[in-house]
Formats: sequence, structure tokens, C-alpha cells
Amino acid sequence: MIKPFEAIAVFCKDEEGYFQAFSPNVEGAISYGETLEEARANIKEAVEGVIKTALDKDIVNYFQSNEYKANEGEIVEVVKIDRKLQVAVSIKIAREQAGYSQRDIGKKLGITQQSISRYEKGVVIPSADKFLELLEA
Repeated sequence: MIKPFEAIAVFCKDEEGYFQAFSPNVEGAISYGETLEEARANIKEAVEGVIKTALDKDIVNYFQSNEYKANEGEIVEVVKIDRKLQVAVSIKIAREQAGYSQRDIGKKLGITQQSISRYEKGVVIPSADKFLELLEA
């Protein structure tokens, strides 16, 4: 079974004392802050914005592995994103890794391709049972 998606953030302090932040598994999500707390809030907003855009545009194989090896001086943390987005990305990754189209998974589970699309865009959250079925399929 596939693990639910977790967005990762990497923080490091620059020469001017600001905290730079990026997500190695949500390409394009970058930010900064004067404090670590501000950088955390800003990267969360950036990560969620990039995820929403990638899901809306149905970009294939966009999301990367949760694994990241920190360099010296870096702080690596999980970004607590909106649960709807986490579920949507988890379903999309599981389907793509299995090599199925939305239609294939829908047929396998007895639901429509449109339902799978709504799950993957975060428009609708499946029940816990349906979520597990999707990840297992």
C-alpha cells in the first residue's frame, strides 16, 4: 500500500539572516521569511498554491518522493497541508505509480472517471473506505 503524501520543506538561513525555504517534492514551491515561523507559514501557503495549480491542470507525475537528505545547516520538516489536498495528491500518486488512467481505476472500483477526477482535484474527499480502496488498487 502507498503511504499518504507529505509535503517536505527545507529551511536554511542566508547571509542576511532571512530563512529561505523550498519544497523538494513540490517543484516550484519556494518562499522565505524574516523568522523561521514566518518562513514556515509562507512555505505552507506556497506549497498549497502549487499543489492546487498542479491538480487543477492535471499535471502528470508532478509530485516527487518524500525522501530528502539534508545538507549541513538545513532544517527539514513536514508541511501540514490542507487534508483535502493531501488526500487528492495521495490518490493521484498511487494511481500514476500503478500505471492506471482515471478511467481504469474507476472501472476497477465501480465508480466513474469523473469521480476519480474530483477526488484528485480535491473537490470531493472519498470516504475512508473508498480512500483505502483507491490506494490499494
